[in-house]
Amino acid sequence: MTQFSHDDRRKFIGWLARMLIATPLVAGASTKLKPTPAVTVGPFYPPQPMGLPFFGAKPLNPLPESADLTVGPGGRQSEGEKINLSGRVMNTAGQVLPGIRVEIWQVDARGHYAVEKAADKDPGFTGYGAVSTDAAGRYGFTTIRPQGYARYGGLIKRAAHVHLRVSGAGLTPFATEVWFAGDPGNERDSFISRIDDPQLRDRMLVRLSRVEGGLPAGTFDVVVPDA
Repeated sequence: MTQFSHDDRRKFIGWLARMLIATPLVAGASTKLKPTPAVTVGPFYPPQPMGLPFFGAKPLNPLPESADLTVGPGGRQSEGEKINLSGRVMNTAGQVLPGIRVEIWQVDARGHYAVEKAADKDPGFTGYGAVSTDAAGRYGFTTIRPQGYARYGGLIKRAAHVHLRVSGAGLTPFATEVWFAGDPGNERDSFISRIDDPQLRDRMLVRLSRVEGGLPAGTFDVVVPDA
């Protein structure tokens, strides 16, 4: 296990505190639709991991620009339960937004992000994907059902989640997280617990269902905040 000095831990705790304070999770009620809660991209955002070299990560280069995260180099298949994750991107007026870049990233079946160095990562899982929304504002990915994890000697514990970020013309880049209904880690996750509005919190939980002959699938719609 990686050992961290007292100064490293102090820096990490300071970074986490700044992220929690600076990132409001629930918008006001003056709009037709409440924006999706915003969550920091965290230290393992593949194009630009934060806190190098403290977090032991390096950017992915080149980025795997694909809707399927479950096929690695040479066609190698990923470990873990495959799922489909899709939804729409819209504004607070309920208008769908075509041509918006949607990125997702998450840990593999072994609990590692693709950018982590010196980790026993799943070579069949790309860990990152990106697509553009279609004319109906829809996006779609094939990935794996994530597991919760702990980091830094249990200093931080996370429920199962998928990071998601949207960007495009006229939008301020916006990041959030996708959580899963029924995950035992939800009740102790510090990000989920900060959403006081029960309807908004429920909107953040994906419920997977399976159609005959298909993968388990869930829907996660994103309402971007007003600029």
